[in-house]
Amino acid sequence: MTNPLREIDKTVGQLMDGLKQLKLHRCMEDVTCDRTEFLSNYLTNVDDITLVPGTLGRIRSKFSNNPKYDPKAIIANLTCKKPDQHFKPYMKQHLPKRLHYANNRRIEDIHLLVDRRWHIARKPLDVYKKPSGKCFFQGDHGFDNKVNSMQTVFVGYGPTFKYRTKVPPFENIELYNVMCDLLELKPAPNNGTHGSLNHLLRTNTFRPTIPEEVTRPSYPGIMYLQSDFDLGCTCDDKEGLTDLELSKVLSQKKGKGERKNPFDVPSFFLFWFSHGKNKLEELNKRLHTKGSTEERHLLYGRPAVLYRTRYDILYHMDFESGYSEIFLMPLWTSYTISKQAEVSSIPEHLTNCVRPDVRVSPGFSQNCLAYKNDKQMSYGFLFPPYLSSSPEAKYDAFLKYASERNGVNVISGPVFDYNYDGLRDTEDEIKQYVEGSSIPIPTHYYSIITSCLDFTQPADKCDGPLSVSSFILPHRPDNDESCNSSEDESKWVEDLMKMHTARVRDIEHLTGLDFYRKTSRSYSEILALKTYLHTYESEI
Repeated sequence: MTNPLREIDKTVGQLMDGLKQLKLHRCMEDVTCDRTEFLSNYLTNVDDITLVPGTLGRIRSKFSNNPKYDPKAIIANLTCKKPDQHFKPYMKQHLPKRLHYANNRRIEDIHLLVDRRWHIARKPLDVYKKPSGKCFFQGDHGFDNKVNSMQTVFVGYGPTFKYRTKVPPFENIELYNVMCDLLELKPAPNNGTHGSLNHLLRTNTFRPTIPEEVTRPSYPGIMYLQSDFDLGCTCDDKEGLTDLELSKVLSQKKGKGERKNPFDVPSFFLFWFSHGKNKLEELNKRLHTKGSTEERHLLYGRPAVLYRTRYDILYHMDFESGYSEIFLMPLWTSYTISKQAEVSSIPEHLTNCVRPDVRVSPGFSQNCLAYKNDKQMSYGFLFPPYLSSSPEAKYDAFLKYASERNGVNVISGPVFDYNYDGLRDTEDEIKQYVEGSSIPIPTHYYSIITSCLDFTQPADKCDGPLSVSSFILPHRPDNDESCNSSEDESKWVEDLMKMHTARVRDIEHLTGLDFYRKTSRSYSEILALKTYLHTYESEI
């Protein structure tokens, strides 16, 4: 062992010498007492709370069973109070899912995510010593893998590792399985994804396999007449427009004076435009489009459901959906946008034009009366209603990704995580939280945007590595998380999405779905894609 240890020690020494020459050996974030936020500047009384200070503030009551301690009131008093505020307050269940930090009674209810190079304290006396007034803050560790300065260096040396190979960043939770492979041991259950780092090794002792599909879908045809439905759905033909089929979804409706939430997207209907009722039968026939759309909109295969349930595949001209008979909404909706995609706007008077899908039983369809009778409910779209082949108008912000990446495939759907443990809620668990409602309201929505890593290749003809951006977007009654959400959406929505970036693997845990099942890439390559976290740090 002597010679290998000397070789490793020499290599580490060379690394440290190189870092010193580049002045990178002290590359911590520069945090000083001058960049401190004090809760006493926001709250009238900070003596009844305990704050864990630093780069991530955590608040709990100073006294157990304190009836006056109200986390929601504290959050309200800390939200968007100053234009130069350097932290954002969150209830733990509202933290970005990528942090995986919520489901434990020891975790405080309130979390303060602080801007980089800043830290937070209760009041000045907690930071400055008396009587000298000298700052005694000595530094702190980070908490968010999204921040580049949180990343470290991994060096693999030995006969099993590939020679002079640089790989994209990965999370430390993936290393345990690699260590077990090197030692030819079977890993215990862990949070890593075994096989996701196979591309580091010359030979692989473990070869991952695609998980087995538990529930296969049904493929219903047109089984019902429009007269079979009595769901309170209407569509008055005022302008005689051509039809546009859309997946519609249920969401929470804001009260008077509250801001519009662009992420409001749950259940399933068809958004319908027609020249008249005599065209309904003709339009129904156009629902049979399997042969022409599956290869276009499911570029990487149909997502598999890894739990027992009932769902249908519904084909449309511009998108495809896996419609849940249990949740009365799509588990997923998939569509592909080309670089040259065009967008058409919808007249405002037709935004409520809906009708049931004649392939879905009335018993598994949502009732339009639910929206009319419940003022807390509204609906949105999993497939954007303005996407079509018409060249009359464009919505440049939505098409930016498609244009920059030479086309993208998008898969979106609901997430149910009422107990905020980062795992899919069972049907029984969901029922506990939606008592009195026939339709469960998702806690989040996911979106997976895939393109070719080589942007010179279009998404639907990519024969090289893939690039993915995925998000788990919070579904809340307001957008107070973004202090400028009263402004035009183009000024804040994209930043909010980047804040809630996530791995595809996180989405799979939360939905019970499995993605990228039909592709020419190796499954190990797909696992590396699924465990990659897009940080957007290069854009800062």
